[in-house]
Amino acid sequence: MNCPVDVSKIVSMIIQDLRQFNYGSLIDIVKKAEYSLDFVDHDNWDGGIDYFKLRFHLKYADFAKILPAQKNYEEILTNSLNSFYKDERFVITGIELVAKIDQYVDWAAVAPQHNKESILSLIEEEKETLIKAGTGIIQIRDKKENDSYKQRHQQLLSLLKQLGLEPVHRYNDLWDWYNDYKQRGLDTYQSRRAFIRDIYAPLIDTLENSEENTTTLLHYEPTGWDLVDDGVNRMKAVLISAEKTLDYQSVGMYGRELLITLAQAVFDKAKHPSADGTDIGAADSKRMLDAYIHYCMHKKSKEREVKFAKAAVDFSNELTHNRTATAMDAELCYNAVLSTVHIIHTLHKYND
Repeated sequence: MNCPVDVSKIVSMIIQDLRQFNYGSLIDIVKKAEYSLDFVDHDNWDGGIDYFKLRFHLKYADFAKILPAQKNYEEILTNSLNSFYKDERFVITGIELVAKIDQYVDWAAVAPQHNKESILSLIEEEKETLIKAGTGIIQIRDKKENDSYKQRHQQLLSLLKQLGLEPVHRYNDLWDWYNDYKQRGLDTYQSRRAFIRDIYAPLIDTLENSEENTTTLLHYEPTGWDLVDDGVNRMKAVLISAEKTLDYQSVGMYGRELLITLAQAVFDKAKHPSADGTDIGAADSKRMLDAYIHYCMHKKSKEREVKFAKAAVDFSNELTHNRTATAMDAELCYNAVLSTVHIIHTLHKYND
């Protein structure tokens, strides 16, 4: 089912409307996305009405950045659309921001030993070796050359597996390549060169267009506390997308709010009195966590756990106001807050 409207013009009108209201960041999101107008329903009433949904497809890395504000952005975009689009036969019911289904390359699995440049270099080296073997520059019967190829090929296979990618051929040695091009009838050097370049092209394109994430984060095991788990996901999304000082400060703000949520999930004023008799406020995460840790540890030494939780709170507060905050500061804060979540969850498991 095709909608008889020019979707590109609709998108351009949305951008024009957003520009009028200074939604610059949302315009950038729209321009990054691919878009589609998808048929969703048909109503036979009054001659027939078709219903569509306008979807903006973002790379997952870009989609993850907008998750905390996704619903708000979709509402703004839909309101923008409704301000000018009035076709009653071909109705666009709303706008959705969705993740584009794409090949994910797990660069973190091979870091720091390898990165995009080194992997592409290994692929280029293997590709050229096969071309040379197929055009007489390398003699396939040369055992030294064949052994060298086999060793490098096995290394590349291992790296591709870690990246989550499939190999493009099954040539475990140069004789496998020789037998294959004979079977395929690749009788000229030109045809063999073209064949090898063609089979590697999709893999090279995938790698070149993938995004390397240099931020290595602690593994997070969900606690089952929905608000805490949601807070961790939001903090992580902000950290991954952070590019400047204000972004890094935001990581501290999310960390501070997450620790308050964590404390509220476990603290019970009736069961967990403060060590100094102070009345603990509903947002005083430091005292709430302090009281909870003292309760859980009983007569055991608890200084390390208490100090760690307090340090995480202080780290988040300081980062929020740090006008020279860096990526390292933000990542350290994230890891400190996550470790505190894990500590409290462990205490809760054994005490409640």
